[in-house]
Amino acid sequence: MSMGRSIMKNLKNSILIFFNRKGKLSLKILAAVFLILVLFWKSYCFIFKLDNVVCVLIQGRLANAMFQEAFVYTFAKKKNKAAVVFSGENPLANIFTLEGLNWTYDNTKSCSCYSMYEDKWDCAFDDTFENLHLHDKQTVRVLGYFQSWKYFKGHEKEIRRLFTFKQNIEEKTHSILLSIISSLKYKGVTDKTVLVGVHIRRGDYVSNKVFVDFGYNVASEIYMHNAVKFYQRRYSDLLFIVCGNDIPWARQVLQEYDRVYFVEGNTASEDMALLAGTHHTLMTVGTFGWWIGWLTNGTTVYYKHNFREGTDFMRQFHGSTKEHFPPHWIGLE
Repeated sequence: MSMGRSIMKNLKNSILIFFNRKGKLSLKILAAVFLILVLFWKSYCFIFKLDNVVCVLIQGRLANAMFQEAFVYTFAKKKNKAAVVFSGENPLANIFTLEGLNWTYDNTKSCSCYSMYEDKWDCAFDDTFENLHLHDKQTVRVLGYFQSWKYFKGHEKEIRRLFTFKQNIEEKTHSILLSIISSLKYKGVTDKTVLVGVHIRRGDYVSNKVFVDFGYNVASEIYMHNAVKFYQRRYSDLLFIVCGNDIPWARQVLQEYDRVYFVEGNTASEDMALLAGTHHTLMTVGTFGWWIGWLTNGTTVYYKHNFREGTDFMRQFHGSTKEHFPPHWIGLE
C-alpha cells in the first residue's frame, strides 16, 4: 500500500471513531476538523522533512544578523550539521561572501516542524546550546540574538572569512579611505598615520521611548573625550574617522580636535567596511560598533555603561558585560 493511501485510510478511521463516540455533534465536528489538521500537518512535515540541518529565523538588521549567523555557523560545525536553513531572508547575502557557510532558504516552510531552542539572554553566553545533545540526522530550530564572543570562540579565523565584504563594497570603501587620507595631506596625514574608526550610536536610542524605557544608554560626551585621549596618549600621528547616526552631535563633541574626519551618505554596510579598514576602533554602544571593533581587530575601546541599572536590557547581559565584550577590549567611563 502506498504511503498516501495509508495516510488517507488512517485519517478516515480516526474520523469514524470520533463520530461514533457519544457527545454533542458540534464537538465531534470540531474534533474531526482538528484531527484532520493535525494529520495534514504531520503528513506535510513527513513529506518535506529536513535532515541534519539547523534552521534559523534572522531577527534585526545588519549587526544583529551577524551575531546570529556567526552563531549558527559555529553551532552547525560543533553539532556536525550539514547545512543552515533560513526560515526567512538572509540579510547578509549581498554584503559578505559568507565563505564556508553551507546555507539555503526554507522554500517549503518545513523548519516550523521542528523543536525550537531559544537563548535565555540576548547579550550573554547561554551554555544550553553547548551542552545540547543531538542525534546524527536531527534537525533543530534556534532563535535568539546570541550576542557573545564566546559562541564562536576558537572559530575566529573562520568567522572573519565568513564576514569578508563583497568586492564591490570593499573596493568602494577602500577608495573612500584613500581619498580621505589624500584630502588631509595638508594636515600631515599620510599612509603611515594611525587610523581610528569611530562609530556613533544614538538616534532611536535617544528618541524612541521603547528603547529608552527598555534601558538602552548612549555614550556621554565625557566618554568621547576620554576615548580620544586614550589613543592620543599612545600615538602621536593619528586620524579619527567618524561614522554613525548622529553626526551633528559628533561634530559638536569632537570639534576641538584637529584630525577628525566625518563621513556621511554611505549605506550601513559601507560604513562598517570603511571603519573596519582602519587600525583601531572607538565604539560607543550597540552591536554595529561591536562588529566594527571585532572585524578591525586592533585596540577597541567601548562605553562601559551601555545599559541602565535595574532595566530589562540589563538583564539581557546576565549580570555583567564580560560575556558580551571580548576580554581584551577596554571599557572606559
